[in-house]
Order: sequence, then structure tokens, then C-alpha cells
Amino acid sequence: MRNRVFAVIVAAVLFALFPAGGQERELSSERMPIVGGPLRTDGGGAFSFAILGDKTSGGEGKWPIYDRAVDRINLLAPGFVITTGDHIPGHMEERAQWDTEWAEYLEHARRLRAPLILIPGNHDIANTECHKFWKDDLGVTYFRFMYRDCLFLVLNTEEERFDGRGPVWEKMMVFAEDTLREQAGVRHTFLFFHKPMWADPRFVKDWARLETALGARPYTAVAGHEHYLCAEKRGKNLLVIQNATGGGIGLSGVKEIGCFQAFAHVKVGKSGVSYAVIEPEGGIWAPETAPAWFRHAINHQTVTLDADMPKGLGSAEVLVKGKMALTNSVDQPITVRIEIDSLDASGWICESPAMVEAELAPGQARTVPLQFRVPAGRLPTPPAIRHSVLYKANWLQAEPMPMERVNVAPLYPQNAWRDVARWQVAGPFPLGPIDTSKLPGDPAGANPNFFKRFGPEDGFERGRTYEGGAGWRAADSCGNGLVNHNAVLGTADLAAAYSACAVFSPSERLTHAVVYADNFAQVYVNGTLAESAQAFGAPGGFVYVPIGLREGWNRVVVKVINNRGDWFLRFLLADPSGDLRLNDQAL
Repeated sequence: MRNRVFAVIVAAVLFALFPAGGQERELSSERMPIVGGPLRTDGGGAFSFAILGDKTSGGEGKWPIYDRAVDRINLLAPGFVITTGDHIPGHMEERAQWDTEWAEYLEHARRLRAPLILIPGNHDIANTECHKFWKDDLGVTYFRFMYRDCLFLVLNTEEERFDGRGPVWEKMMVFAEDTLREQAGVRHTFLFFHKPMWADPRFVKDWARLETALGARPYTAVAGHEHYLCAEKRGKNLLVIQNATGGGIGLSGVKEIGCFQAFAHVKVGKSGVSYAVIEPEGGIWAPETAPAWFRHAINHQTVTLDADMPKGLGSAEVLVKGKMALTNSVDQPITVRIEIDSLDASGWICESPAMVEAELAPGQARTVPLQFRVPAGRLPTPPAIRHSVLYKANWLQAEPMPMERVNVAPLYPQNAWRDVARWQVAGPFPLGPIDTSKLPGDPAGANPNFFKRFGPEDGFERGRTYEGGAGWRAADSCGNGLVNHNAVLGTADLAAAYSACAVFSPSERLTHAVVYADNFAQVYVNGTLAESAQAFGAPGGFVYVPIGLREGWNRVVVKVINNRGDWFLRFLLADPSGDLRLNDQAL
């Protein structure tokens, strides 16, 4: 039964359809998630709308920021307001908790004088139960509408919860392509979705489809999810990751990194589209104030890791010699601070300084050596290597970004790592509740099914089905070792899936894979669990899994365990000789 408080608030708020007979009614035959409507499009010409960023994920207690943004938006009097998703903490399966959290959000949101259009985020729709709650209470999860000869196309990046990139997702993508084809003559197109499809490696193919459908039309794309401001131009088209508005964020005085609370005010007129980023009680900024190239420079270009071949593999102690290339690719002098983190927990013995600072002028580069001695039994758990950058008297902490980077002490040369381009995936297999308080030390106590053999541990077998009817399906890597299980299987909470490939080696040898999983992983080689390298909370996040290859074909299987929400795998295999063959099926 619905929470009484929620019911009262919903009764006080109008979830409106578009005016009868208007073009908007024609484009949106189902109920849009709109609060405080109706959305009126009387007249033409210039108009404006506002954008509220993410509110949840660290936003507890930050309602005053959101409220001040609402007050300032009311003074601007936009035609409507639209969100970037993540309104509530979410991740529930119970109706009562959903009702309570939405009641709190709507209590603040209904202070807006303009209609508020809601876009679902990964906290709002973390699973199929939340998807149903959204549709029951709020309306459709993706939609389109026209506003004064501009097309607004809203997609749901969480539509993959059901079947990955199967029929449910495909229906939405076809809807988007059909809409763009049918509305080719509009003066401007605005695309909205929660996760930035153009910047998230899990959506590379989907964004390519949208770009093709967009063609040469002028458009603006807006997303949230990341909580910082980050903008770029592709041609004349603006793509913006919008700041949080009361959501969790690590504040910074460097506007270029985009870590400040704000909302957006967009004006559409004869001269085109203008996009202003507005702090609730502060300045007004162009979105390009926080350019995507600056964030990329800080996170990806300032410090890059490499290594020589390790010495002593298979012996009691391994010598790991690496290097860190430092580069200043921004327009100001910087100081780079590099820290080797969690050394004691990792068991790696650092023979070079554990903390280094270096000053670099614009364009300057230098190399810093790394050296470790590692007991063989501790090789799987490398320490994290973190860096921060002093820029304009402010320290900027580089983001971990595990889907894109490997931020641990390097074991092999960078050019030795190989992506498995295609896998066979089986699952999901329900596991039951996971007691995360017992991890990483007691995985069997956290859930004994972590060690249950469901069958796929032995490798891919064409046509075979397992417990619950799970079978094998082919899945492509997103590149750089990333396998997006949401895209393959949809979202399955408290469940496991198996990703299998085959590796042909011309000779018997020992190599390693570097593995990261959201949330946990185990690796089986020819049916045997690699006990020493289970990813249940390694100090650096990544583990180096020993892969003992026999001559000929070998079966490598990764069991990925999901707690809740999104799940993915990073898996790169070391092939320093360049003579391994990878296949998703061969035995």
C-alpha cells in the first residue's frame, strides 16, 4: 500500500498531459513525468527553460542548496524546468521506501512555479521494481515533446535494466531514431539523458547510432550522473554534463574542473541557443568554463604508468620495475603529487619514494622511476597509485575512473595488455543476500554461494543451459577490457554471471590478467579457481590474477558478482610475447 504522505503530496501535484489538440499531444501519447503542469506552448519566438542537476548520491542534508536554486529559477520565470535524474537515494525494492523518498523530493520540487519535467537516473531506476514504481507514479521513462518549434528528446539510460541491449532497449533506440527522422525540420533539438552517452564507454555504439540519426541538425545534449560540470563542442553542437544541484560533490575553487553546485538556464531566441550555468547564490558561467579537455588532462594525461617485464615470476620474490611519465598539458604551471597508497595492505615493498612531488611548466614532461619487491603470494594485490595536481593554488584530486584507467602499480609493459574483444556470457544466477561487512576477509561468510559451482566455471559449452534456464550468449567488449553486464543481461541484483573466453598458447607459461569488477569477481582457469586473486575488496581495487596456461587451448572464466545496481568487468590479459590467440568459443 502506498505511503499516505506520498499519496497526499501526489494528490496536490498535477501530473499533466499536454493541451488537447496541440503538437505536444501528438508526439507524446503516453503520460509524461511532469509535476505542476500543464506545459503551455502558447505563442512562438524566444523562450527559456531551466535545468536542475542531480540531487542524490551524497546530497543528504543539502536541501538548502536545492531550495536556493528553486528560488532563483522562480525569479528567472522559465517556461519549464527539466532535471538530469537522480532525484532520490533509491536502490530500493520496497514501495514504502520509494514513497517516502519521493515525498521528500516533491515537497521541495513543488515550490517551482514552472512545470517540472523529470528524467530518470540510475538511483531512481536502479532495478526493474523501481522502473515499475516510476511508470505507475510518474509516467513514461522516455519521451519527446515539441516546445515552440524545438524538439526535446528524453531517453532513459536505465532502460537497459531489463534485457541489456535487447528488445526493451532497442524499442527506445528505434523511438529516438524515428523521432529524429520525423522531426527533421525543427529549429533546434535538445537531447536529455542521465548518463552522458557520448562520454561513457558503455554507450559508445548507442551514441554512434544517435549521432547518425541527428545528422547535420543543430543540437544540444545534456546529461548528469557525474555531478561536476564538463562541456565540449562537437562542431557547433554543445554537449554538457550538468553540475549537481544539491547532490554530493567535492567542491573546488578551480572552476575549470567543474566541481561546484549549480543549475542551468537555457535561452532560445533568434540568435540561437545560449546556455548559462548559475550558482544558487553565486556567479554565472559559460558551460565551457569547465572544458572536457581540462578534465581529461588532469585525469589521463598528467600521470601515465608503464613497466618493464617483471623479473622472477614463478619464484618466491618478484622484482617489478616501472615508471611514471609526468606531463603538463594545461596552460599554467602545476605541481604533481603522486602517492602510492595502501602499501601495507598490498604487501608490496616499495624501493622508490612512496610520495613524489614535481613542478612542471606548461608543456614540460619528466619521468619518475618506480621499483617494488613483491613476495610471490602478494603479487595479486598491487597498491593504488593516486595523483593530484596543484593548479592555481588549488589541489585537484584525479578521479579513479576504473572503467577507463588501471590505477595500480604496473606489472607489465602497457603494450603487453590485450583486450578480449568477444566473450560468451552465462547468467544471471541468484545468490541471495550479501553481507558486505564480512568482505574482503570472509567471502564465504558474506555469501556461501560465492563459491557454489553453477556449471559455467568449466567454460563455454554451446547449447548448454544451467540452473534456472541460464544459457550462453555472445557479448562484445566495449574496448579497453570493459564488459558491461547491464548491456548483456540487464540488471540483476544479488546475482552472478560468467564471462568466458578461450586462450591459445603455443607453449606452457605463466602470465597475468588485471581484473576489476563492480562489485566482485573470481577467475577460473581450466576449471580451477585462482584462489590468490579473488576481487572482494583489494586495496587498490584491481587484482593481478595468475593465469597458468598450458600448451594449446585454455578456458578462462570470470565470475562477476553483483551486489546492487550497475555491474561491469574490466579484464586485460598480458601477452608480452604477442603470440597468444583469443577466442570466445574455441576449446
